[in-house]
Amino acid sequence: MWIFAVTWLMQAHANKKFNDGAYKLLAGSSLYAYVSHYFFIIMIAVLLIRPYKITFIPALFLNIFLTNAVILLSYIMLNWIYELFIPAK
Repeated sequence: MWIFAVTWLMQAHANKKFNDGAYKLLAGSSLYAYVSHYFFIIMIAVLLIRPYKITFIPALFLNIFLTNAVILLSYIMLNWIYELFIPAK
């Protein structure tokens, strides 16, 4: 019953465009995030978490938030460079 309710609610409410800019950013960056997230997780762990010996729970939250932030920022930058050379029609 729980899965039915969640599935119905997601289909009814979360499957729509609320904001065109946010939809374009999140839908466009999803494949890029899927391909590159492991690289950013490892880089944050090696360059930030291990040298400063951050414990597990703070490291978990730090890695989740920084990975998402770096993915979105790098996607915005790469998309901006792409649109410089190939403008939208």
